[in-house]
Amino acid sequence: MPRTLFKVSLMVIATILFSGCTIVPAGSKTATKIDGGIWRSSDSGKTFLQVNDVLATRGKVLTMSNADINSLAFDPQDPLIMYAASAANGIFYSNDGGNSWQQFKDLKQGAFNDLAVDSQNKCVIYATTANKLFKSENCGRDWNNIYYHQKSQVILTTLALDSKSPTVLYLGTSEGEILKSTDGGRAWQTAYRVQSDKIMDIIIDPYDSKIVYFGSGARGLYKSVNAGVSWDSLGEGIKSYAGSQQYRKLIYDPATANSLIFISKFGMLKTMDGGNTWKIIDLLPSNKTTNILAVAVNPANSNEFYYVTATTLVKTIDGGVKWSSQQLPYNRLTTDIKINPVNPAIMYLTTQMAK
Repeated sequence: MPRTLFKVSLMVIATILFSGCTIVPAGSKTATKIDGGIWRSSDSGKTFLQVNDVLATRGKVLTMSNADINSLAFDPQDPLIMYAASAANGIFYSNDGGNSWQQFKDLKQGAFNDLAVDSQNKCVIYATTANKLFKSENCGRDWNNIYYHQKSQVILTTLALDSKSPTVLYLGTSEGEILKSTDGGRAWQTAYRVQSDKIMDIIIDPYDSKIVYFGSGARGLYKSVNAGVSWDSLGEGIKSYAGSQQYRKLIYDPATANSLIFISKFGMLKTMDGGNTWKIIDLLPSNKTTNILAVAVNPANSNEFYYVTATTLVKTIDGGVKWSSQQLPYNRLTTDIKINPVNPAIMYLTTQMAK
C-alpha cells in the first residue's frame, strides 16, 4: 500500500461495531480489559504485545482489541504492509508491520474469510466475503465485486493466488467446489467438486505452480500436478493414521521444496516428497490429546515450526524432536499464525472470541 494512501485514507471509525462492542480509545480502562485482535512477537515467540492501534481523524488513536480476526496476509513485495480479514468489520490494513491500522472505506463491514495480494502488483488485492469475491486494482481505494456464487447460501471459504502467474486464482467453497480463473477473476470454471464437503485450504506450490493442493473438511487431501486439470486423493498415504481424514490445516514449508505440514484429528504429519509419504511429528503432550488451532513454519528454516492450542504456543527448532511451550498472553482462540518472510523472528497471532 503506497504511503500516500496511508496518509489520505485516515477515517473516523469510532462508531464501528466489533462483535457487538464499540471501538474505544487506546489506553482507556475499557481497552486494557480486552485481549483480542492481533498480537506480535519480535523475538521468535518469547514475548508478545498487542498491535491493535487504529488511526482516526484529529490525531485520535483507537483500538481494535475486541475484534475477531480470521486471517492475516503480507504484501509479497513488502512484509511491512499487512492485511487482516475480520469476522464482522471488513478488512484492516497496516503499512508499518502492525504498529498502526486503518480500514478500507468500501470494506468496513461484513465477515471476510480470506484475502491475497498480487505478487507482481501490490495494488491488486482480492478478498472473499460470504458468496462474493472482491478485487481492488488501485491499492484498496476502490473495490469491485468481480464474482458471486449463484447460490447465496454458499460461502467462498478460501482463496489462492498463483505467485508465478498472478492472473491465475483458485476459490474454495462451502459446497466442496474448486473454482479457477486464469484472467484475474473475470471468468471462472469448476476445476473439481467434492460432494457434500467443505474446502478448507488451497495451497499452490511456490516452486511449481502447476502443483496445487487442497484440503476438505471430511475427505482429507487432494493434489493436482497439472494446474487443476485433474486431481488425485492423497488419502492412500495417510489412511493408516486414525483421524487423518478429519482435516484441520495444511501449510507449505517454503524453505524446502515439496515439504508440507498437515494437521488433522490424528495430529501432525509432515511430507518431504509432495504427499507421497508422511512421517509423524510427535506433539507435546501427545497426538491424541492435542487440538491444534494454527500452525506455521519458519520460511528460512524447515526445522523451526510452531503450533497453537487453546491455551499454549508450542515451538520446535529441531524438526519436532524436542519442544518448548508457553502460555498464550490472551484468553481467546487463535485463528492464524504468520511469520515475517524477511525477518522470521517477527511473528503474529490473530484471535477471536471462543464460541
